[in-house]
Amino acid sequence: MIPHRSTALLTIVVFVTLLLIIFSSSPIPDSSAEPTSGASKYIPHPKLPSLSDLRLPSFRPTVHTPPEPQPNSTSGESKWLSDWSWINPFSSSITLDENRSVLPPLRDRPFIYTYYEPNKGNDQEEDNADAQLLLAWRRAWFAQGFRPVILGSGEAMKNQLYELVQPMNLKPDLENELFRWLAWGHMGDGILADWHCFPMAKYDDALLTYLRRGTDPAIITRFDRIGNAVFAGEKSRINEAIKQAMKNVDDSSVSMVSLIPAEFFKIEDPSALAFYDSAAITSHYPTVAEKIVSSPTAGRLALVELINAHLHNTFQNAFPAGLAVLKPFPEHTTALVEPALRLAKALAECSTSPAPLSCPPNLLKCHPCDADKPMQISQPATYRNTTQVFTIGTLPHPFTLISLQQDSTDVTTRHIRRETERDVWLTEVTKGQLGLEIAGSPRAVVFKRAVGDEAAVGTSLWMTVESLPPQAGQSLPTELLDEFEWQFGFPIPRTGKVDAKNEDDKKESVQQANPSAQGVEKEYEVLKQAREFLKPEKHTRIGITDVAEAWNLADTEVWRFVRAYRARSAVERKKWEEDEKDFIGAKPKA
Repeated sequence: MIPHRSTALLTIVVFVTLLLIIFSSSPIPDSSAEPTSGASKYIPHPKLPSLSDLRLPSFRPTVHTPPEPQPNSTSGESKWLSDWSWINPFSSSITLDENRSVLPPLRDRPFIYTYYEPNKGNDQEEDNADAQLLLAWRRAWFAQGFRPVILGSGEAMKNQLYELVQPMNLKPDLENELFRWLAWGHMGDGILADWHCFPMAKYDDALLTYLRRGTDPAIITRFDRIGNAVFAGEKSRINEAIKQAMKNVDDSSVSMVSLIPAEFFKIEDPSALAFYDSAAITSHYPTVAEKIVSSPTAGRLALVELINAHLHNTFQNAFPAGLAVLKPFPEHTTALVEPALRLAKALAECSTSPAPLSCPPNLLKCHPCDADKPMQISQPATYRNTTQVFTIGTLPHPFTLISLQQDSTDVTTRHIRRETERDVWLTEVTKGQLGLEIAGSPRAVVFKRAVGDEAAVGTSLWMTVESLPPQAGQSLPTELLDEFEWQFGFPIPRTGKVDAKNEDDKKESVQQANPSAQGVEKEYEVLKQAREFLKPEKHTRIGITDVAEAWNLADTEVWRFVRAYRARSAVERKKWEEDEKDFIGAKPKA
């Protein structure tokens, strides 16, 4: 008979042996294996810990911080990665960084050039007036997705063909036009436009879309009825056309188009292009024409004012259903959307114009802005996916929204987990499209498309509430309005309460308001306190904001996405502005 102790020992040995057999036969997942489906590639595969992972922190070697994944990919607290995988519910599955958002790759901005040489007889005021017009030209084309660049005689002289042109005795107008082409041929592929020619249509207009895509390298595109205002082509074809023109030039020559063989060109209709040449000004805007004759400086400034008014009016005509300021949970978000409402009111105003009831030269039968019948402003709770309305959306951080809903920042983990639903902002905004049964992940994908998809460009403006004024009645920061103008393409009227520079002691009442029982002042107080909690340097109670983010993963994801998207657009423009800062028209006159 086996002793009792031997039985116990034998049992232990058998148990350990079975465990070893079980674990040795189980395959260890390979974290480096490629996923087999499109969705599974976003699921993280955990790796079994090794002995090195179990070392105490004090024994770990010091390491360098890895470099940024892309240059110019941070701004303040915003971090982003531009990648084609941006249509994904959660950026962290791509970046492995909770705070870095995956954004759509920056859209290629085709170059659009203009040629400017100041008249030798101009005084400083006339040059400043020209600079204002060039600034308007830059801003309008930049808003339409192009990269505007101003050229001069310096670029023309860099063209290898300049030596052949130099000994020629040409008429002044033809010489100036030839220099335009030489400068364009030196720079290369892109569009050459007169600085009096402006894009006057919606962003998705067929002609503007065609120009953004580039042209056939075998031809040069020019446009009917606007003379030599706009051409599009590639470098080799441009310089070949210049050579042909120089072969055909004689004493009777007056323009480049007449010297270049017709087979070089493809003629398009300039439906989206407004050319403010002397003939158009004299025919359609006699008030401006008279000012130009009596005072060149005042006339040019009046022309700038007229063009900006036409750009603004074109925007208003493009959205017949008006402006929509998103306002989910209206009983708690009056303060949250008030800055956006002020912006909408400014966009609905009529810009100052020397010819108030006039239309741009490419669309003489428009609907002029009527101060008695301004654009309609609505405040829907849900987002409408339509091109008939321009949407202004303000996103709150989940902690900010929870605080507003309970009228206090004294939020607890228990309250968040037991008293609040998940991702309520995103659910409320998308319920018109997706209903109420879908989870937050697919809603995040739909919302990201509404913000960053190519089809959505020019139909909406998104921002986070934490970037807006925290006090009741306070107007929008001037710097923020300046940034918005490069998205719209025209100056935003600032005669009212939209701009902090024009603010006085009298606060404007909040129109169309529906504040909570505590009042809009209380909402602003909560917003201000919530902003303090969200500052990275504030370590007190930082855990509660983490709880709010963890409970509302989809809301947090889209909030970070919009914050990064807005920050990247500002970085892109500032980088372009830095490159062009030494050229006339880069900055408005102080």
